[in-house]
Amino acid sequence: MSDTDRPDDRPAAPAPSAATPAPSAVSSSDEVTIRRAPKFGVFIVGGAVLGFLATLVVVTLTMDIDRGDEQDASFGTLVGYFSLWGVTLGALVGAIAAVVLDRVLARRAARLTAERVEVEPAEETVDGEVEDHAPDATPRPDGDQRQ
Repeated sequence: MSDTDRPDDRPAAPAPSAATPAPSAVSSSDEVTIRRAPKFGVFIVGGAVLGFLATLVVVTLTMDIDRGDEQDASFGTLVGYFSLWGVTLGALVGAIAAVVLDRVLARRAARLTAERVEVEPAEETVDGEVEDHAPDATPRPDGDQRQ
C-alpha cells in the first residue's frame, strides 16, 4: 500500500518556524465525472484482426467447392481479395462495439466534487544572503578563475 492510500499513517510534517513565511494556497471546488471508457483503437484493430481470421477460415473451407468452368484462383489471391471485405467489416463491427460499450459505461458515471488546491511557494530568503547569484569570475592569484 502506498502513502496515498492511507494518509492517517503518514508522519506529521514539521511545523514551520516563525522566521519561515508560509506558502499561500488558493482552493476551488469543481464537480467532475469519473467513468471508464474503452480504447477505440484497440476495438477497431481487434475487429479488423478478427475479420481477417474469419476471412481466412471462410476461404479455407470454400476452396474445394466446384465452381464450374471458372478458372481456379490461388489461395493467396482469394484471401487477399476477400480480406479487404473481412478486415473492413471487422473494423466496423469493432467500432460499433466500442461505441455501444462507451454508451453503457457512460450511464455508470459517478459525479464527484473535487477540490483543486494551488500552492504558491514562499520566497526563500536567508538573513544576510546576497540576491545576486551570478558566478564570481574574478581571477585568483594562482591564475585560476573561481566558478
